[in-house]
Amino acid sequence: MVSIQRQWGLGVLGEGLMVGGIGAACVAAWFLAFDLAAGIPLRTPSLLGEILFSGGRPMENAVYPSLVAMYTLVHLAVFVAFGVLLSGLFTLADREPAVLFGAFMLLCCFQVAFIAMLKIAAEWALEPIPLWAILVGNFLATLAMLGVLFPRHPAAWRPWFGRRDPLEAPREQPIKYR
Repeated sequence: MVSIQRQWGLGVLGEGLMVGGIGAACVAAWFLAFDLAAGIPLRTPSLLGEILFSGGRPMENAVYPSLVAMYTLVHLAVFVAFGVLLSGLFTLADREPAVLFGAFMLLCCFQVAFIAMLKIAAEWALEPIPLWAILVGNFLATLAMLGVLFPRHPAAWRPWFGRRDPLEAPREQPIKYR
């Protein structure tokens, strides 16, 4: 069976770049819409940029284009790294479907780790950016990234639908003697 990665000329790195870029774009688009609804476009990346690069308490209604640009680069780099990791796990899951469970655990841990890091490092940042907005952005990115990975890796997920216990190895057929 020819994998779609080889057919499209993408390896793990190329697929990871695409998946990470799509995830980053989804989060960025969500927060742009969120900020537009609040009447202050690009407020969220400016706030997060000030937290990340200045370490100070940002002004809620100020937008700094340089911080937006720097944060956007970091945001994209983190998502691309995560996309490459997910792509690698899905590629492994093509050969061993139980690895897909690890990919889902990684997604869940990433969500929790991001929220925990934000709560610990800058809890006050959650005042202008509600937790539900962060969760919606992360959920949209996760759906988009999985929406790219699932069709490209059918061998990874199809075996899960025929088993009673997805982590149980398939049973070998008994040898029949005549």
